[in-house]
Amino acid sequence: MKDLELFQFHLDRATYILRFQDKKLIETWVTELEQHLAPDYIESCLTAAILELSISHSETFHWVLDHLADWKPYKQLLESVTRFALKKLVQKGFMPGGEFSFTADGKILLTENAKATIMKDTVKTDRLLLEKILLTPQQIHLLTT
Repeated sequence: MKDLELFQFHLDRATYILRFQDKKLIETWVTELEQHLAPDYIESCLTAAILELSISHSETFHWVLDHLADWKPYKQLLESVTRFALKKLVQKGFMPGGEFSFTADGKILLTENAKATIMKDTVKTDRLLLEKILLTPQQIHLLTT
């Protein structure tokens, strides 16, 4: 139980520090953690903090996704979400090269129908993360105009 309490302490601290939305402060804090904790533990804690913020403080959640895109826990989280989306697309009968494909930056380009289908019955946290990796042709058009 002591390990769980310690993880909860670090999780609470991570969400607290992330809410400052100060990249330099966050980087300094993570550097300090790296001197005392295992990298896998830190990544697990930071990933849990990002997920916690999606529920408790969506403004900070979006800030993290927009400003810490090069952060290893964030990249791993998006890779997991990408695998989740691909699995869901295939399970729903969508085919690569038909209803979906990949962009140069690793996002999934898909039809409106495919996006609507996989977003249906998806919990809020997953929807927020899926929005970061799913693009429809209409969204690309809006980005280029």
